[in-house]
Amino acid sequence: MHMGTVAVPAASVPWDSALSGPPRRTNNLSLLDGKTFSATTLAGDIAPAGAMDVGIFHRDTRFLSHFELRINGQRTVVLSAGTQANLYAQIELTTHTPLIREEQEAPENTLHLRREQMLAGQFFERLTIENFNLAPAKVRLEWLFAADFADVFAVRGLQRSEHGDALPPQVDEQTVEYRYRGRDGVGRRTRLRFEPAPDQLEAGRARYEIALRPHEKTQIAVSIWPETEGDAPPPVAGFATALETRRRALHAWQRETTSFESSNGVFDACLETAASDFFALRIAVNPRGARTQEEAFPQNQAGEIIAAGIPWFATIFGRDSLIAAYQSLLLQPRLARETLRFLARWQGREENDWRDEQPGKILHEFREGEMTLAGEMPHSPYYGSVDSTPLFLITLGETFNWTGDRELLDELLPAARAAMGWIERYGDLDGDGFVEFQRRSPRGLDNQGWKDSTDANLHRDGRPAPPPIALCEVQGYCFDARYRLAQLLRIAGDSHEAERLRHEATELARRFERRFWMPQRNFYAMALDGHKQPLEVLASNAGHLLWSRIVGQERARQVAQRLVRTELFSGWGIRTLSADEPTFNPLSYHRGSVWPHDNSLIGLGLALYDLKPALEQIFTGLFQALLYFRDLRLPELFVGVQRREFDQPVHYPVSCSPQAWASGALFLLLTAMLGIRPNAAKKELRIVNPKLPQWLDWLRVRNLHIGQSLVSLEFSRRDQRTFCNVLDAQGERLAISVDFTKRA
Repeated sequence: MHMGTVAVPAASVPWDSALSGPPRRTNNLSLLDGKTFSATTLAGDIAPAGAMDVGIFHRDTRFLSHFELRINGQRTVVLSAGTQANLYAQIELTTHTPLIREEQEAPENTLHLRREQMLAGQFFERLTIENFNLAPAKVRLEWLFAADFADVFAVRGLQRSEHGDALPPQVDEQTVEYRYRGRDGVGRRTRLRFEPAPDQLEAGRARYEIALRPHEKTQIAVSIWPETEGDAPPPVAGFATALETRRRALHAWQRETTSFESSNGVFDACLETAASDFFALRIAVNPRGARTQEEAFPQNQAGEIIAAGIPWFATIFGRDSLIAAYQSLLLQPRLARETLRFLARWQGREENDWRDEQPGKILHEFREGEMTLAGEMPHSPYYGSVDSTPLFLITLGETFNWTGDRELLDELLPAARAAMGWIERYGDLDGDGFVEFQRRSPRGLDNQGWKDSTDANLHRDGRPAPPPIALCEVQGYCFDARYRLAQLLRIAGDSHEAERLRHEATELARRFERRFWMPQRNFYAMALDGHKQPLEVLASNAGHLLWSRIVGQERARQVAQRLVRTELFSGWGIRTLSADEPTFNPLSYHRGSVWPHDNSLIGLGLALYDLKPALEQIFTGLFQALLYFRDLRLPELFVGVQRREFDQPVHYPVSCSPQAWASGALFLLLTAMLGIRPNAAKKELRIVNPKLPQWLDWLRVRNLHIGQSLVSLEFSRRDQRTFCNVLDAQGERLAISVDFTKRA
C-alpha cells in the first residue's frame, strides 16, 4: 500500500536544467552514421525551427536546426513513413487541400511526393513529385532551412551567456553555406546544395516553380554537409551511389556477425533490427581533445567503439558502451575488444575535480562540442561515473571468456590493475568498505550510478539521499570485478594478488549482506546514504546482484520472487521502482519506468542461479512489448504503467531510439536463455540448461565466435525440454558440452 503523499523533487529527466521548446515526439525518424545523425518528424522535416528533438547533428553540434518542405506555402500530409536499418528513410506524402494555381485545380490526393533521406558522411534528400491528376498542375515547392550551430548541451536546455560568431551566409545559384566560429576557436559550417538549381535561392529558402503534365514526375536532390574544421571532405557521390555504399558496408558487417533463424519470423526481424543498430552506432574514434588519436588507438588497430544512442547520446559513454559491448558478445566480440582498448587509453591519470577524474577511473562521457572544448563543460572527457570502472573489469573478464585473447589481456592488464587501484584507493570515500560517489565538479552529475537523474535516489518519504551514496548494485559490480580480475591475474601468473582479490571479494559479500539486507521487506536496500541509512525502497537495482553473484542461492530466489510480482513487474518488464513505493511514478525517468537493459542484466543473473521461469517471464514481456514499437526496436525506456488485457506499452516522451544497451538487451537475454557459457582460453563451450520460450519452437545460431572457432548450433523445444545440436564447427577445435543440471 502507498504510505501517503510524499515530497518528490520536480526534475525527472537526465539533465539538471529545464528543457526548452516543445516536448520531444516519440515517433521521430532517425538516421545514424557514427557521430552524425538526423532526427526529423514523420514528414521528414526538421520543424518547428530550433525544436530540441530535431536536427542534423555532427560531433555534438546541431548543424541544421530547420529544414521544412512546403507546397504552396502549406505543410504536407503524411501517408506513410519508415526507416530501414538506420540508413534510409522513405516518406510518402500528399497535399493538404486542393491546390489552385492560375485557375488550374489539383484535387486532393492527386499529387504524390516521396521523400527519400539517408546519411553517408553527409545528409541526402531525394524528392520525387508526381502528378496523378488528369489535368496539368502547377505548384510552388520550397524548403525553409536554418543552421544554429547549437552545442548538444544547449539544445538539451543548458543556458549560455556567451556564444561564438556566426558569419554571413554565402549563397550562389545552387549552394547556401552557413559558417560559425565557436568560443573554442573551431570553425564549423553547413553547406546545402540543390540540384537542379532552384528558381530562387536565398539564405533560409529554396523555391521551385514546377509544372507537371498528367502522370509526369520530376525529381530534386538536396545534399547537406555538416563540417567541423579539420574534417576530411566527404566522397563525391550522389544519392544512389552513397546508399549502395552504405548497404554494402551493412552486408559486410552482417557477414562478420552471428546470424539467427527461428520458427518465429517476427523474432528474427527483431534480432536483425538490433544487429543493424550496432552497425549504425559504431563510432570511428577520432576525438578532439588533449590526447592524440594515435594514443587512443595505435597504428594498425581498428578505432571503432559503440555510441550510446540518439539523439542525446551519440558519443562515447563508459557505462553504456561497456554494457552494450558485454551484451553483444553473442553478436560480435570485436566490439568489446575495441571498446575496452579505447577506454583503457583514456583512463583517468590525475586528480581533477573539474572532470571528477582520478587515477585509474574509467570515463563516463566524452564530448567534443564547442561548450566542452571551450571549457564550459567538463566532458573532455568527464569521469563522473561510479560504476564504469568495475564494469570495465567485468567486461574485460567476460570478453576473455569469449575470445581467449592473450594479446588483449597482456595489453590491458596494466589498465585493469589501475582500475582495481581506483576501486580500492578512491572508491571508498568514508572507509566503510563500500564504494560510494559524491560529485566534485560544479558541472558534474549529482547521481553517478546508471540511474543518474536528479530524483533517482530517494528515501520512501521522498527525501533525497545525501551523498556519499553507496548503491547496492555497485557493490555487486565490485565483487564481480575482484573475482574476474583474480581469474585474469592467475592466468598471467600473479597467484598472490589473485588470492588477495578473492579474499577481498568474500569479505565484501559478508559486509554487504549485513548492511544491505532488509529482513522486514525481504529484499535488499537500494543504497546507503551519506549517514549510512538504507534507502528502504524496492527497486530493480537489487536484480543486478544476481548478475554479479554476490548473493547466495536462497537470497537470489527471494529477490527473484519479488522481481516478478506485479509491484515490480509491469507485465512488459521489471520496473525501476516498485509500484507500492510512495515515490513511484511510472512516467518518471527512473522511478517506475521499464528499461530493457536493466531487465537484460537481471535476466542473465536469473539464468546464473538457474531461475529460468522468471527469466522467461521477463524475456516474453519485453518481446511482446517491442512488437508495438516502430521497426521492432526496443527503446531506451518506456512507461511503467501496469499491463492489462488488450493494452499496448506506453511510450516515454524523451526515450532514445536506437539506444545501444536497449538493442543489446535481446542478445543478452538470448545468451541467458540458451545457457551459453564459453571458455575460449580452454577451447570449451558449455551450454547449460538451455530453454526456449513458449513462442519459439526452434532456433539456429550460426557463425558464433568463440575464440578462433566459428560454431553453428540448433536449439529445439519439445514440451518443456530444450535440446541443442551442433550443426557446424570451423577453425580451432572446440569442446562443446550440453549440461542439464539442477543448478547452473
